[in-house]
Amino acid sequence: MASSPAFFSSILNISSSRNPAIDVGFPRFTRVSRKKQSFDVPVRTMPCDSSAISNSLTLDYDSVSDGELKTAESKIGSKVRVKGPLKVFHVPKVPEFELGGKIGVLKQYVGNYKGKSISANLPYQVEFEADGVVGRNGKPVKFIAHLREDEFEPLD
Repeated sequence: MASSPAFFSSILNISSSRNPAIDVGFPRFTRVSRKKQSFDVPVRTMPCDSSAISNSLTLDYDSVSDGELKTAESKIGSKVRVKGPLKVFHVPKVPEFELGGKIGVLKQYVGNYKGKSISANLPYQVEFEADGVVGRNGKPVKFIAHLREDEFEPLD
């Protein structure tokens, strides 16, 4: 069996000669270099009247009112009780955990970010201790659940 380059070139119909005048076989592609064209667009500048510039905070309708924020922040740190039946599935070492009637501590209000109201579906973070579930060093497992305001009641 012949394995010379001439044998393969004859099978594939490729000429073995280096003469560019003879065009036998596959078409040759030449590389075309393209230069990047830069377009100079004239920029128009308008004279600016300083009275036309407005502060973006005055036009912001999404900002949280002070009263709404103060009531939410005043609840932080207070003990709350979950009103109705509510199951969570993210407690470590437990497949599902019933929160109905459990008492927790309100940790954070997340409906406000940098002074702006955000659309948090469950804006209150409440920290609970899982009863009967022992974690490291014999301490009970603590976890945080996000709740709506109508899902818990404050304890006085």
